[in-house]
Amino acid sequence: MQVRFPIRSNVAKLKEFLRTLSYGATKAGLKGFVEYIVGNQQHGLKHYPGYKHVTRKSAYGKTFVSDAQRGYVMARIRDGTIDPGVPHRTGRVQRGWMMKETRGGYGYTIVNEEPGAYFTMDDKGQANQPALVGWRKVSKVISDNFAGAVRHAKAMADRYLKTGK
Repeated sequence: MQVRFPIRSNVAKLKEFLRTLSYGATKAGLKGFVEYIVGNQQHGLKHYPGYKHVTRKSAYGKTFVSDAQRGYVMARIRDGTIDPGVPHRTGRVQRGWMMKETRGGYGYTIVNEEPGAYFTMDDKGQANQPALVGWRKVSKVISDNFAGAVRHAKAMADRYLKTGK
């Protein structure tokens, strides 16, 4: 599974801003906007929430689906394969966020092909436990970072107008 989120110019504020720019500056501004949304460890989609342990029972109403599952989990805890309550983040979801250029630089799609991204951040596929832990959905991350992305887009467009790059 993958998370795909096309960034389109249908957002009124961004669309209005991009119309005021010249040909090359529009491409630079749009690229800056998407770069900011993808982000880094401090903001955007690559920003992880702080670690917080939430039990399966509090998230789904019961700890185990069956006795067979309970037996399997207890055996894995005994042999050390599962270590409940200890963070084991690999960073693969964070490193998986990419922006793909479309329409010659006049469109972008944000993609994460890591399976974990679907269950932690996707608007349709987010599981209840990651939501309780504090993972925000993709649309929420974009809305929370929108103002900063517009500021970054303006800075990138201004830089293009001054330097041509």
